[in-house]
Amino acid sequence: MENLTDYQNRPIRLTSERLAHILDHPEMLELSSEIAIALKQPQIVRQSNSDIQVFLYYRYYEKTLVGAK
Repeated sequence: MENLTDYQNRPIRLTSERLAHILDHPEMLELSSEIAIALKQPQIVRQSNSDIQVFLYYRYYEKTLVGAK
């Protein structure tokens, strides 16, 4: 498990299961090193619809493989 902080200095626990889920998305294969940056400098942060304690951090990149799996 990796401990990170977000843009509000909130602690973020990145478990190996969550990391595997993130990296299962084809567009994330080359961007694993960008996860900490997305937490520190997100373009959008949304609260999860299914769990109010979960926040989703988004940072957009021009050249990603979206939709290819």
